[in-house]
Amino acid sequence: MTLAGAATGVAFAAAGAGLHGLWPDATLPLAIGLGAVALVYAGHEAGLIELPVPGRDWQVPATWVRDGFYRSAVVFGGAVGFGVFTRIPYASFPILLAWLVVAGNVWYGLAAGLIYGSMRALSIYLGSSRGDVSQLVELNHTLMAAIPAIHQVTGLALAAFAAYLLVAPLLS
Repeated sequence: MTLAGAATGVAFAAAGAGLHGLWPDATLPLAIGLGAVALVYAGHEAGLIELPVPGRDWQVPATWVRDGFYRSAVVFGGAVGFGVFTRIPYASFPILLAWLVVAGNVWYGLAAGLIYGSMRALSIYLGSSRGDVSQLVELNHTLMAAIPAIHQVTGLALAAFAAYLLVAPLLS
C-alpha cells in the first residue's frame, strides 16, 4: 500500500508538472478553484452538508487474493494503496490529489503518497500484532469508533488548507 500510494502521488504530481509545462500560468487560478472546492468539502467533512466524495466503491475481488500470502499482499496492497480504484471515505484524499496536480512537484507527490499509503496500511500494521480474532475485532471497533473524529479533523484541515489557498494570493 505504501509503495502504491507513493506511485499515485508521483503520477499526479508529474501530471501537474506536465500541465505547468503546457500552461505556465495555471497555478494561481487552479489553486483558487481548489481552495473553493476544499472549503465546500470542509463543510461536508464537518457534517454540515452532504456531498458525494469522488471515488469508486470497487473492492478487490476475493479471487485475486487466494494465491499465497505474498502474492495476495502485493495484489491487495497495490490495488488499495493506489487509492483511486477503491472507496475513499474522506474528501481530503481527492483534494490532496488535486493539490499535487496544482503544485506539480514530484517530490511533494512522493512524500504525500508515502504518507498516504502508510496511513492506509496502518490498520494492517496494527492488526498484525494482534494474537487472536477477538483482538482484531476490538481493534476494528476502536478504529470504526474514531471515524467521526477523523472526519472532524479532516474537515478542520481542509478548512485551513482552503483558507491558505484563498487568502495567500491576496497577501503577495
